[in-house]
Amino acid sequence: MIFVSRIALWWIRWNDTLGGYESRMTLDGRSPGTYYDEVQLFKERGFDRVVFLGGEGRGINYTGNGFEDARYLALWIRTHITSIDYYITIPFSYGSGGLRDNPANGFKNSYWREWIDGVLGVDDDNRLGFYWSYESCLQTTSYDEAHVTEEFIQEMSDYIHSHGLELIWIPTIGNRTMEQVKTFCAIPTLAKYFDNVFVQPHYYQTTKLSDGSDYTFQELVRRVEWMKDEGLSIEMEADNSIIGEKSNCAYCKSVQGWWQNDSFHEKVGCDVEPTPETEEKCIDRACDYYKAIMKVSTSAFSTRAYYFGTDFKVVDKVKSKCPGW
Repeated sequence: MIFVSRIALWWIRWNDTLGGYESRMTLDGRSPGTYYDEVQLFKERGFDRVVFLGGEGRGINYTGNGFEDARYLALWIRTHITSIDYYITIPFSYGSGGLRDNPANGFKNSYWREWIDGVLGVDDDNRLGFYWSYESCLQTTSYDEAHVTEEFIQEMSDYIHSHGLELIWIPTIGNRTMEQVKTFCAIPTLAKYFDNVFVQPHYYQTTKLSDGSDYTFQELVRRVEWMKDEGLSIEMEADNSIIGEKSNCAYCKSVQGWWQNDSFHEKVGCDVEPTPETEEKCIDRACDYYKAIMKVSTSAFSTRAYYFGTDFKVVDKVKSKCPGW
């Protein structure tokens, strides 16, 4: 049997009222920190590593001082977590959605270099490395408005690796067609700068591609084949829609999207209350990820990242139907 290393996303956020960080993870709607050992809950579900993140950075405190911002988070993690290996986010944006710095000015004197230095200033044996939180697969191309350059990514990668740490990335391909992914996304070009790249297939979130065609299981298989051929890995996707909450599963949206400027624009977020029927369809949609992997290769995706919203019950419900997920 192939050993699968599973990396879970551990969602945190800055709480202004508390003046500090808090975990967003729950178990059946209750905060595990109050009732359970959160690390144990991850381990019991087969996760051997976690990524601490707050989206692309909106959930991470921002004062403008990258060193101090990072040091505060690194100390919080070290204080609260002592028994699981982890990656710490490099936050790209902040609460209002603005960027923490201008990446076009380069990495060397940036907020993000200060952030990395702030993390490095806190010793922690459980820290494996960093997670680059900007998810756009278009970054470093002329189609991306954030002006991240390949040189920026290379310098950031070299700097982190020079300290003996890893750098991982979880980019999304959205609802783009496979042809658009191959033409416009820079993931294969940038993959050499990362120790692991876990592609978000986005299949769980929509049933329609950007040309209006159906995002079928076979289309998911095509993307998994592409990941394998490019030496990439995959992010398994599910969320709280499976436990009756309005989240982002394709089946609790009144419409999948709309046409504008000859392109099909995906509807983001649920606007329909999940029912037991839609929950089952969402579970099936999540299970398709595992089925696609098994169809393409039983050994190629031995390391996977997992997005399952913020409730451990999501994992339990998916694995009850497809244990290999």
